[in-house]
Amino acid sequence: MCLRLAGLIFLCSTSVWFSPVQAQASYTVTEGNKLDSQTYRGYLLYRNWCARCHGTFAQGLAGPNLAKSLNKLSKDKFMQVLIEGKKGRIGIMPSFEDTPQVINGREQLYNYLRARADNAIGPVQPTQGTK
Repeated sequence: MCLRLAGLIFLCSTSVWFSPVQAQASYTVTEGNKLDSQTYRGYLLYRNWCARCHGTFAQGLAGPNLAKSLNKLSKDKFMQVLIEGKKGRIGIMPSFEDTPQVINGREQLYNYLRARADNAIGPVQPTQGTK
């Protein structure tokens, strides 16, 4: 039995999901740094779990520049690396599979990083908008 939602097909008998069409991120940025509430939640997750390795503005630090990486990486691949982790040439991206805060907020996290990758947010600290 499968459930189809927003272009994604979820296989109900397993936790694996497939996306036949690349889903678009959903975010709103106004005045250069004001984020909708869900994207702001993604920023808070990023700040608490990712910024120490990927930099304050996702520009890269010990880990790669995520703003550039998201322009080369599919959403599915991003989610896979987030969940499973990854070994690279010079480091290791840890798995967040057992971190409910990150796993439950992974769509918001992706939307925040997508906004960075799309240059919708400059190298500034975001705030939560009024919506």
